[in-house]
Amino acid sequence: MVKNIDWNKMGLLEGKVAIVTGAGSNMGEAAAELFVSEGAKVIVADHHVERGTAVAARIGALFVQVDVSKSAEVDSLVQIAIDKFAKLDIMFNNAGIARLCPVTDVGDEEYQAIMGVNVGGVFFGTRAAGRIMRQQGFGTIINTASTNAILGVPGMALYSASKAAVVSFTKTVAVELAPFGVRVNAICPGAIPSPIIMADMGVTTEDLADFDKKLPMGRAGKPQEVARGALYLASDQSSYVTGHALVIDGGLTAAGLPPV
Repeated sequence: MVKNIDWNKMGLLEGKVAIVTGAGSNMGEAAAELFVSEGAKVIVADHHVERGTAVAARIGALFVQVDVSKSAEVDSLVQIAIDKFAKLDIMFNNAGIARLCPVTDVGDEEYQAIMGVNVGGVFFGTRAAGRIMRQQGFGTIINTASTNAILGVPGMALYSASKAAVVSFTKTVAVELAPFGVRVNAICPGAIPSPIIMADMGVTTEDLADFDKKLPMGRAGKPQEVARGALYLASDQSSYVTGHALVIDGGLTAAGLPPV
């Protein structure tokens, strides 16, 4: 039975414990900050110590360094949450990497890196959190996919495949964990530029300006706009939502445009 709650008197995540991976920048940082502002105790998890430490200090969260492509480190991350807070309400598997490269030029190491972070990180995070949440009888898992999972984008075959895997994985796990009170959803952001992503993909400010003009809303998205979608899925306001891939793209996929 869903309780009647006066959300005006408390934060949407009041008393909840959340882990956000890739929280040292962009969408992960915005989500971690928003979760804290809504009352959650947040663990900022990131591979980059300097960025992650700075974000955690700024928003009043705990920083844990983690390489999400390594299962032992992800297991340890989840255990830290349990040891410190005795529960885990929200697992936001957000960490990801992207490269712009023709499929015929992709090397083995690059393949392992992208699949290891984008698919492995989601799997390891979901497995570790799912074990705890199943035992608890509650919890919500959010996985960051992409509009690349929906659209064909030249030069991004590997990245797109990894994000399509995230969507399929999310739907299947949602069905598996639903009987145990655990919800699992994905978000599919569109064009959400950041200096890090632009550098990784070789996208210039001029490229973005030209692309923005083609979008139905006439602009790229902001990390905070994606964070609000994640907040909805993390909160009890989405109590009957599971197995969903929430597109947050300003009309990009509706217009059939590539993400970059």
